[in-house]
Amino acid sequence: MVTLTRRWSLWNVPRTQTRRYINAAQQALAHRRLDMVFEGAPIVPFDNASRLVFFSDAHRGDNSRTDAFRDNEPLFLHALRHYYDQGFTYIEVGDGDELWKNRRFDTVRKAHAQVFTLFHRFAEKHRLHLLFGNHDIIGSRRQPVNKGGLIAREGLILQQRRGGQQIFVTHGHQADTKSDIFYQVSRIAVRNVWRRLQLMHLASVTCRDGEEHTPRSYEQFLTSWAADRQRILVCGHTHRPVSAAYGETPYFNTGYCLAPGLLTGLEIQHGEIGLVRWRATPHSTTPFQRETLSTPRRLKYFW
Repeated sequence: MVTLTRRWSLWNVPRTQTRRYINAAQQALAHRRLDMVFEGAPIVPFDNASRLVFFSDAHRGDNSRTDAFRDNEPLFLHALRHYYDQGFTYIEVGDGDELWKNRRFDTVRKAHAQVFTLFHRFAEKHRLHLLFGNHDIIGSRRQPVNKGGLIAREGLILQQRRGGQQIFVTHGHQADTKSDIFYQVSRIAVRNVWRRLQLMHLASVTCRDGEEHTPRSYEQFLTSWAADRQRILVCGHTHRPVSAAYGETPYFNTGYCLAPGLLTGLEIQHGEIGLVRWRATPHSTTPFQRETLSTPRRLKYFW
């Protein structure tokens, strides 16, 4: 028994060390990519009078069966009109459009023309910021993306006019190697395999609420970056809504817009940040409802 235990220990230690080395290398790479995005991100000033809303991972497609956004479009449009009327600035935190399954952006734009009409209305009021994620990269993974005259960038820094506090906003795929460095391989697999399985009804197109609430392994790289750099970080990509509490690393995640009849996002107003959810309630007198998912927290109490 002693001999077997010693052999197991000797065999197991190198594997543990190897995993640590790999994890450390992945974290260093993720931090370097996030640093690069941060250094090149434009700065947008805001204050306690500003109203900001963040959505991500809508994955707007071609309005076919493989379009995960199709059924949620009425709900999304209702929420977007609400935020436009209430004076919010709309910030899309990546993967707004599904360009892994679809080769051309124009296909998506024509399929969801009402969304882009509203986007242009926001832009005319200087209240629109689009970021790109791994699913809506066109060309290089580090170059701005032109979406019908609307430019999507890789990152954005929101900076308080008084005090200079900064919020870094980026999709978050930079911490996920397969979605960043190897995005072209992943795109080929989704376009040529996963999409066909969906067309054949062999794979689900949407996600049920709660399916994506398990933390992803690379999320530790996002939170460790925020902790090491002492910055507030807002991401998407994981499809898992997160709102940090006081005393925790200030990492926030918008969630996603793929669960049938549900959208999750973040709002900033009155100097506070909180998670919200929009729900379709077709059998109610109010077909669309907004719900608060987390207690809004004062930004000034983070860092």
